[in-house]
Amino acid sequence: MKATILQKNFAKSLNAVSRIVATRTTLPVLGNILISVEKGKITFGATDLEVGISVEVSGKAESDGKITIPARLLSDYVLNNNDESIALNLDALSLNLKSDRFEANIKGIDADEFPTIPEVSGKAFCNIKASDLSGALKKVIIAAANDDTRPVLAGILLKFDKKTLVLAATDSYRLAEAKIDLAEEIETKDVIIPLRTMNELNRLLGSYVGEVNITLDENQVFFLLGDIKIVSRLIEGNFPPYSQIIPASSKISVKVPLADAVQAIKMSALFSKDIANNIKVILAKEGMTIKSADSEAGNTTSQIKCDTGGGVIEIAFNARYLLDVLGVLEGEEVTFNFNDEVSPGVITSDKTKDYLYLAMPLKLDK
Repeated sequence: MKATILQKNFAKSLNAVSRIVATRTTLPVLGNILISVEKGKITFGATDLEVGISVEVSGKAESDGKITIPARLLSDYVLNNNDESIALNLDALSLNLKSDRFEANIKGIDADEFPTIPEVSGKAFCNIKASDLSGALKKVIIAAANDDTRPVLAGILLKFDKKTLVLAATDSYRLAEAKIDLAEEIETKDVIIPLRTMNELNRLLGSYVGEVNITLDENQVFFLLGDIKIVSRLIEGNFPPYSQIIPASSKISVKVPLADAVQAIKMSALFSKDIANNIKVILAKEGMTIKSADSEAGNTTSQIKCDTGGGVIEIAFNARYLLDVLGVLEGEEVTFNFNDEVSPGVITSDKTKDYLYLAMPLKLDK
């Protein structure tokens, strides 16, 4: 292998793949990044056996070869090297990296021991604007479960339905759903994609402009973002029929300034850390009151002036669940919709279209 890569391209490509490198594994090669030069193309790849990412790197490819190199050491070396370009030269299992002022030899593991990252097969299922997918995904991902106790909850549902893509996630305590209008009509299909995969996709979408190509096969999904390819297994099982718990209407609806709601809930959250993040939301004639009290830390009360013509209610929530959604909503106003103290609350905003967030209340401590 012999190739030369601009340092900025080298660093950008390593950043794209290195986040999924396994840090705790019985297979040492999973802690490495695959570097491949073949048919004039330079490619970096990484996998944790659940999700794989590969990226084609711009550079000068002089001779073919491949090797896997420890991800942490390689990334640190390249990021700390501010020379314009870095030359790669493979000698057996040692990779020589040379630039104007620096030179290093890093020992690697034979590429034959590295798991194969599947190639895209078949035609694209659909294409979506990166900005649309990113906007919807960041609003849904907050509601997914962070453990694998129930695998389907540790994933994001993608429901393709003719000219609409629905994304949904729930950890059984809250639910988020976002919809994207598609340019072309496609077949109806539901898939559940692991949260880890979607976190990586969400990260990469932040710096990508263009269309995302989505390809599906029997048990895998492929996302193509220009020169970056993400492949992931799908989660088997059926996603909960969540539409059954979305209230058809609400008895009490109140709009408040988004910034005021964030500040008030943050203040109450300071006194709720030792009581399961439990805060009380009270609607009365004088407006919205948010309270929390801890026997050791103390208590706090925040007032928000607003129109509460819909009625009076006292309901308890996990403060983190409310702050998570308020952090991704757009616009200046947030709307809280309630029925009673034991029914889920639905949260929307004036500018966030085709999106709803539902939070289950906590048991009210009278």
